[in-house]
Amino acid sequence: MSHTEQIKAFVKKYYYYLGINKQQEITRLLFEIAKRERIDYTKVAEGLPKPPVRFSEIKNYLVMRRYPSFTKTGQGFKPSFFDVTIDPKLKADVTLKQQFKPKNLFIEESVSHTEMANRVSAHFPEGNIEIIKTYKQHLGKRRFGIDDYNKRLENFYLVREDYDFFKKCPCSANSAFCGYFVVNLGSGCPYECSYCVLQDYINSPGIIIPANIEDFFAAYRRLGRDIRCGSCELTDSLAFDHITGYSPRIVDFFRHYPKTMYELKTKSDNVELLTSVPGARNIIISWSLNPQKIVETVEYFTAPLMQRLEAAQRCATSGYRVAFHFDPMIYYQGWEADYEALVDTTFHAVDGCDVAWISLGTLRMTQRLKKIIENRFPDNTILDEEFFTGHDGKLRYPDELRVLLYKNMTSWIRKRCKDVPIYLCMEEKSMRLKL
Repeated sequence: MSHTEQIKAFVKKYYYYLGINKQQEITRLLFEIAKRERIDYTKVAEGLPKPPVRFSEIKNYLVMRRYPSFTKTGQGFKPSFFDVTIDPKLKADVTLKQQFKPKNLFIEESVSHTEMANRVSAHFPEGNIEIIKTYKQHLGKRRFGIDDYNKRLENFYLVREDYDFFKKCPCSANSAFCGYFVVNLGSGCPYECSYCVLQDYINSPGIIIPANIEDFFAAYRRLGRDIRCGSCELTDSLAFDHITGYSPRIVDFFRHYPKTMYELKTKSDNVELLTSVPGARNIIISWSLNPQKIVETVEYFTAPLMQRLEAAQRCATSGYRVAFHFDPMIYYQGWEADYEALVDTTFHAVDGCDVAWISLGTLRMTQRLKKIIENRFPDNTILDEEFFTGHDGKLRYPDELRVLLYKNMTSWIRKRCKDVPIYLCMEEKSMRLKL
């Protein structure tokens, strides 16, 4: 019997007189408290009022123990007590970084004779090549789950993209609009960041790359206006660059549109192709940054912090501007010293005049993503903090904590660079007024 099943059996035995929803709430709280405090759930249960007892008394005790800061301040909140089910078979393997060598190469018929098809076939000579009519037809109406996501690197799809070339950033409801346009130049990522939103909404059994980048350029020309855009919503912008060879083509195209800013956002150090061509100041190469402690324990298989910053140095030297996203910032004991050191290290590596912008954001997730994280990364600690349902329905740190994180980061950044633009990502509009 699994740990979670033991808790459910305990609750069912001793609180048989309560309805299933109330039993579920007790189970969820026992599970989270035991995980947070690093003790067995039976130790938590020892403090419970002895049954039979009213549900409100049980819940009050557990909530006060799980959310101590909320209960101390008396702040109203709505914690989420959805069912807890952990399937050991869904655990992500983060013991050894996999080389990206897909077993299967699925190439749409319409792009099978393109230079990109030849490039991909040559890059993976041992892959089993199958020509398919279309990606959509090949998959049919099948839905894919966590187990498929865990195996995503086994399958590579080369397709013709016909829509969503440029679309407005899907900012959360009631969030301040960032004015960003998302470019759909691929789907899927080789990294295993335990907080990654892609786990939540990618319904695909593999990595998907469009072969028709010339159609993206044509779509931009049809827009007929200057924009701020980037290819980082559904994939890492540079993780597959050595396979696609797209970055030099993007640079050469957009250098002719100097008022449009194109961002390549990454957690890699894969900048060889970028630095092989003259840079352009409207091409922004950006990195998501966190302290090395977080890189090692949360952002599995990504480039170490110093390698990301060394790559940023190389890009700045090559004529690009760079940007940094301290997002998601993760709260833990000792975060202040680590994040202040992160800011100092960042500006020691890169001159502030080469930094186009900096964004700040804190850890947030949907309830569904929380359940995915619990299954794929059962040993995680990022879920142990106190979260509440925010303005957009996502689980977030409380307002006071987010303000503290943002104010400190802004102060540390301003000490090193007074003029760099700083903005909040996926935050409610009112948060700006609190800083």
